[in-house]
Amino acid sequence: MPCNQFPLTQRRKAWGRITILFALIALALTALPTASFAGTDTAGNVLAADNDANPSGVEGDLYWAGQALNLDNTSVDRDIIAAGDTLSIRDCTVGGAIRLAARTIDIAKTTVDGSVTVAGQHVVLNSDSTANCFYAIGETVALRGSTKSAALAGDTVTIDGTVEGDVEVWADKLVLGKNAHITGTVNAHVSEDPERAAGAEVGALKIDRTENEDTSTVNDVIGGIVAAALSTCFVALLLELVFPRATAGAAGMLHQRPTPLWVSGLLGTIAIAPAVLLLIISIAGLSLAGTLLCGVIGIALMSSAFAGCAIARMVGHSQNRYAMAAVGGIAAGALTAIPLIGDFISGVAFVFMLGYVIQIIWRNARLKPQQASNTPGLPTA
Repeated sequence: MPCNQFPLTQRRKAWGRITILFALIALALTALPTASFAGTDTAGNVLAADNDANPSGVEGDLYWAGQALNLDNTSVDRDIIAAGDTLSIRDCTVGGAIRLAARTIDIAKTTVDGSVTVAGQHVVLNSDSTANCFYAIGETVALRGSTKSAALAGDTVTIDGTVEGDVEVWADKLVLGKNAHITGTVNAHVSEDPERAAGAEVGALKIDRTENEDTSTVNDVIGGIVAAALSTCFVALLLELVFPRATAGAAGMLHQRPTPLWVSGLLGTIAIAPAVLLLIISIAGLSLAGTLLCGVIGIALMSSAFAGCAIARMVGHSQNRYAMAAVGGIAAGALTAIPLIGDFISGVAFVFMLGYVIQIIWRNARLKPQQASNTPGLPTA
């Protein structure tokens, strides 16, 4: 489907999720321990989680995670990979690529031989910075330096620098500044006409106007709700067939001890981002980081059906368990597909399932092998 056929509300919803994602990453990073660490491995790679870490030279890659990074007058022979709340790179030379994720990203007076790939809320490739290519996504994205090609996506995208090639833009608003000099074609997928200052030089400007009005209909919304309800119902029945003890245990835990369940889920959700980042920058923990991410994705995919099934079993514990699983799955699927509140319901379901998993792991770790599991349960039909 062409880009301009997507309803505006769906595109804004996607941008909102991206912004929330990186805001949560930045928020979670503030929960990292205050103790910092930095070191260099035998390959010359520097691993750091220190706001004051500013090595003069790095022979390999620079891996960094924390709250605020101010990298100034540093030479990195290969790549920079960093995540945090605020990332500032100035007066640096990078022999490889830069890959960053943060709320605010500012790259100024820096020469990058490879590509710059960044994601955040406010992103700037500032003046006197050069890169082979610039790929960025954020709420506001600005290209004021020089690059050979670019792909930019955001609510507001500003190009006020030099691009010796083509540019792809997906935005609500595109601003071409007076210092813009683009030798190739700007393919702009925008919802309003670009602002073009006097002096802006563009080889060609192709505008693909997206519609401002919401083109979705009531039938589309209802169809989406019905499809989500049926698919979630199927998953709930499958969970009840394969993991009946888990759904019964979650129902009992929610009925008897809800506080530990929800607290574990909330704390686990906050800890996911820093845990993955710490495992990634530890190098040796890459396989563990992958395993953790796969587990999180699995929980996210099944959480709505699992939560609906468990809650339905708690409410109708004396009824047929398959009938209650179907009812719970339909209700959960329909709620998660409702505009505006669907994302919130999905988040609550994720916290619920993650909390149950954490509680089960914690409980089994404390039990002796010969002891029977004391997971709360409800009588089944």
